[in-house]
Amino acid sequence: MKNLLLGILFSSMGVQAACLPEAPFLNHKSRLMSLNLNMKGIEEAASEFEGQILRELPTGQDLVINLEPQNPRVNAEIKKNDSEIVVSVWGGMLGHPLMTPDAFTLLLCHEIGHLLGGPPLKSRNGWSSTEGQADYYSGICARSFEFDSARFMDAALNLTKIYAQVSNQVEPELDSCDTSLATRTNYGHPKAQCRLDTLLAGWREQPRPSCWFVQ
Repeated sequence: MKNLLLGILFSSMGVQAACLPEAPFLNHKSRLMSLNLNMKGIEEAASEFEGQILRELPTGQDLVINLEPQNPRVNAEIKKNDSEIVVSVWGGMLGHPLMTPDAFTLLLCHEIGHLLGGPPLKSRNGWSSTEGQADYYSGICARSFEFDSARFMDAALNLTKIYAQVSNQVEPELDSCDTSLATRTNYGHPKAQCRLDTLLAGWREQPRPSCWFVQ
């Protein structure tokens, strides 16, 4: 059976993969102000995401989307065991001023991309795609939703700007690109501009950017 569960606190389970390194807490006041505006749209986006992604999940596993708006952590992660796949998103991420329902959909695509994105994997015997590969999958995943190009690019820019702000990096731009050449595949978190480039490459069905991937 596959189902969606919103808003339930969930204890640690299995192996996990997070969209960011452990991040500082978002200012509590700004988080709550943003949540008052965004939670209805975010919950609707979660339900739509579930409807689209269930057919892609391994047989016999449930999908749990766990939203914790009162938890100030600025992050999201996926965990799995034999019977459940749990995607958790915490309040610092949900309440970020740039977190729109479309950016949230891309975030969910990134998290499920750790499961469905394929190689390169984080470890030889593991199940989780690398961060760059999960970003690339999320661009592909977004094509399952009613995004036109402008709407997708706006969501991708918002999400990667959140990554940049939380990681104290220069914010990415749509009219720029990361021209660095990785000497070996990056199994960690690429720079924010590289992550935006990767989202766009997945959306456009282009090769994975060389700022993190080496063939």
